[in-house]
Amino acid sequence: MIGVIYPDKYAVEETFQLLKIPWEWYDSSKDYEVVIAKQEDLKSKGINLIDLSEDDVFKKISNLLNQGVMHNREPLCEIYLDELRRKLKQSKQFTTLVEIPPVPWGYSYMVALTHDVDVTSVKERSWFSVGYAVYNSFLNREFINGLKILLAKSFKKRFIKKWFAKDPWNCFEEWIQIEKEIGLKSSFYFIPFKNLAGIDAPKVREAKYDLDEELIRRLVEGGWEVGVHGIDNWKNVKKGEEELEQIFKLAKLKVGTRIHWLFFDDETWKRLNDAGYYYDTSFGYNDDVGFRAGTLQVYRPERVKNLLELPLNIQDGSLFRRKYLNLSEDKAEKRCNEVFDYAKKYGGVVTLLWHQTSLAVPHNWGGFYRCLVRKGLRESAWMTRAIDVVDWFKMRRDVKLKYLKDGNKLEIWLNGLEMRKGIPKMRLRIHVEPERIKDVNGDYVAGERYVDVRCDNGWIGVMLK
Repeated sequence: MIGVIYPDKYAVEETFQLLKIPWEWYDSSKDYEVVIAKQEDLKSKGINLIDLSEDDVFKKISNLLNQGVMHNREPLCEIYLDELRRKLKQSKQFTTLVEIPPVPWGYSYMVALTHDVDVTSVKERSWFSVGYAVYNSFLNREFINGLKILLAKSFKKRFIKKWFAKDPWNCFEEWIQIEKEIGLKSSFYFIPFKNLAGIDAPKVREAKYDLDEELIRRLVEGGWEVGVHGIDNWKNVKKGEEELEQIFKLAKLKVGTRIHWLFFDDETWKRLNDAGYYYDTSFGYNDDVGFRAGTLQVYRPERVKNLLELPLNIQDGSLFRRKYLNLSEDKAEKRCNEVFDYAKKYGGVVTLLWHQTSLAVPHNWGGFYRCLVRKGLRESAWMTRAIDVVDWFKMRRDVKLKYLKDGNKLEIWLNGLEMRKGIPKMRLRIHVEPERIKDVNGDYVAGERYVDVRCDNGWIGVMLK
């Protein structure tokens, strides 16, 4: 067993939610295979110690999760945890490491598919915005589509419907068709109030659409998730409650949020928690692709009780807009592959954000979205709605691991294990050479110096050679 001495309760508990292994707070009356602490805090001698004095993994991880780091291209938390895992496995007195990795059974990693709904119609945008879009369409030799945008802004809806079938910037039918064909469902985040820019925000931030109740019900009944694209929920609890209610009364499910323009401050998570949101997925970059929180995992921020954070990794505008990375598709693919490759290595989730209008001119970013989705499917990723990923991590978080090793017999208990409908099962990873496995009471697969057992019940027995 691992014993821990450390003053920051949150930092330790959240670290061991990311590295899901058995541990407990140090009790001087017990014997431990390994103790993780600073040397100065350990009074007893002759103890097998992982010393935090010069490499405080708990502090590093807690700082990353809650403060973040700008323009970070590596999942630093997973790298730090991998080093801690290595130290545990190499410790002479430590016997067998067991963990629940952030990888669902039957999959290699996870991808959360999400869409922000900033605009639903050409008519909602100013003439300046429309003119700029038409200019870019003509620049890309999309003359007919540019003309459609211009006409959609100039004439009444019934004229557009008669001659052009639909508003060019209303892409919901295309999204539904694309994801039906692939066999996937995603998450849409709607701005709850029209003509409201928000606290300390410029007027251009305000949305110009009313919530389409029929559309939202259709999405929900079809299996898509609907959440809040927050305006003031990041800044004010009461306004956060009002924004949540606008969606809840239509969707009647656990409601998550992504804040419009990714506005955020030090108190935002606490306000969202107090307003009743199930999760947030705003902690990412507008101008880059990567790991602001330093992790591929869903986690609980400090000073909140229930809210979970699903970090944002890749969004369309960050990749392709001129004022941000402004990448070609080839360079964007290379950058995105780096993120996906880390997910293949460490597990966890890659969160994609493709805006509702991204399928239309002048962007035409739908092809690249399909490219990323196909990549995930080829690599056996679980590609699904944001809320499903959060539910899976919540299921994993609720489990308490215990184990007992007696000679070649290993017994492992998963206390609090709860199977959830529509959510893949977890896997238990036992860090032993696969050839040492004699018998397991369950399905398992061999990896490189480990075996993974499917978590079908709360007790797993293993016989070793």
